[in-house]
Amino acid sequence: MFQSKNQIKDNSTIYVISSYKTGTSYITSRFRKEISKHEPYQYVSYRKLTADFDKHFVRRLNYLNVKIEASGFLFYQLEQLAKNPIAKNLNYICILRKPSAWVTSFINYMLHEIKAEINPSYNWTDELILKKLLGVDLSNFYNLGEEEQAKIAENLIDSYLENTKKTKLLKNVTYVWINELEEFTNKLGPMIGEEVKPQEKSYRNKGNSKKYIYKNDSLDEEYSKIVDSLINPTEIKE
Repeated sequence: MFQSKNQIKDNSTIYVISSYKTGTSYITSRFRKEISKHEPYQYVSYRKLTADFDKHFVRRLNYLNVKIEASGFLFYQLEQLAKNPIAKNLNYICILRKPSAWVTSFINYMLHEIKAEINPSYNWTDELILKKLLGVDLSNFYNLGEEEQAKIAENLIDSYLENTKKTKLLKNVTYVWINELEEFTNKLGPMIGEEVKPQEKSYRNKGNSKKYIYKNDSLDEEYSKIVDSLINPTEIKE
């Protein structure tokens, strides 16, 4: 993949740049797998792009050669996307989800994935993004007190808010609320010349039943204000 050429091919990939647990798996599942990818080559992509973004971004784009890609780690590389001579001119989608709902879903899903209470195992998102990049350790989360749990959730939300603000660094971003994603996806198909597949009943990427629920109306209100300052509809071009 990373031996591909550095010059962009006839490619118009649209990147979904919102965080994990914002409906990214849903939007990619509505299109045929040949042109739509969810988290392709996650680990190696993250390691290569964080090592040398400009060298590897276009090579990876050319190799995948898709119309839509959703990779959660790109939410943490918005500055690099905005600076890259190819990436800065591409089109992007940011799915919006209020912080309380997002962090509840994210924490429960991650704890299910890393099996923190049962069988701890290596999970690259946990090790490289949560622990190394964000300084958050969920391994003992369910055994913590309510205040300690809330502090971890709010640390995650701080990053979530900050990176949402950073989406403004990109000039071609279409914002869509998660509860409007089905309608948006149905319209996206004709824009990119692709048929939209019927919605699958089991599209939601569920982890386990919710063991932790977070609610903070003030942070949700702050997020809504950030979104209001960002939304500037941009027509997606083929």
